[in-house]
Amino acid sequence: MNRTRGDIFMTIRSRDLLSTAIGDNNNAGRFNLFENISATDEEILTIELVSATIPNSFYNLSNNNSNNIIKFKEGANAYVELTISSGSYNILELGDKLKILLEAQSVIWGNNYTYTFTYDEINNLLTITNSGNDAVFDFTGNNTCRRFLGFTSSIKTISDSNGITSDRGVDITDTRNSIFVRLPNLNNNKVIESNNGKFSNVIAQIPVELSRNTFFTYDPPVSFRCELAQKQINSIDILITYQEETNAVNFEKCDWEINLLIGFYKAPNDIVNQRRLSHSIEQDMLNRVNNFYSTTEEKEREAKELKSFFTDNLKEFKGIKN
Repeated sequence: MNRTRGDIFMTIRSRDLLSTAIGDNNNAGRFNLFENISATDEEILTIELVSATIPNSFYNLSNNNSNNIIKFKEGANAYVELTISSGSYNILELGDKLKILLEAQSVIWGNNYTYTFTYDEINNLLTITNSGNDAVFDFTGNNTCRRFLGFTSSIKTISDSNGITSDRGVDITDTRNSIFVRLPNLNNNKVIESNNGKFSNVIAQIPVELSRNTFFTYDPPVSFRCELAQKQINSIDILITYQEETNAVNFEKCDWEINLLIGFYKAPNDIVNQRRLSHSIEQDMLNRVNNFYSTTEEKEREAKELKSFFTDNLKEFKGIKN
């Protein structure tokens, strides 16, 4: 594509946006432009995310992520669901937290079992044992921490001293290893997401670095240049999610920054011709509407004149008759 004029560089801070986030998650906002950005009929607009600074302030395990439940039972007791407090855990810290929760519940049941969590870093697997060799874990729910612990959706039973061992790799991101920057009010039909196979409003996928409570930067050598369907931009809506658009990132009120580049390029001939045809059709429809109203107004004027004529002549006729 050939540029028709210079680019426009936008630096956007989340704190400066009109917030559209639910609660204080700081994951969405609107940037209203002081002056509209417009393309001519012979141009197309493009947009690209050239860089970003993102705080790694979001929790990898939380109610917001629907992954903070562990469901288990001992012996003849009924299953219980224990809630793990939200936070940014590594696998050892999560093991320590679960040990406290499970042993406290075991005391309530009167078993007083001791739980041990052993992480095999070389193979990235976790083994869970208890002193009674007696426990059942239900990892089939949608809100369990099973991926974090390295288990598939299944029922796992501790029946001997070997305990249970992960049947998939431990994943402390719980598959949330990227965040997605979306521009919901700008149409492109250039990106397709694997979770639904449909066109998407994603402008960039940003890998998440594991260093918690720090900032990480996104500075791709070549950014994705997205052609827009719009010829004019007066605001930009920004939404940051995990892969599912409905699963927005909770930044815990921390701020982020992104830099966008707006480009102007020569539109292909088919688009130019389509726009000209559209303008021609719009103008024709406008002319028809104007002609209709003009004709209607003319008919209304004639009707008034005719009514006035009959009224005046009727008075004159009545005068002659009398």
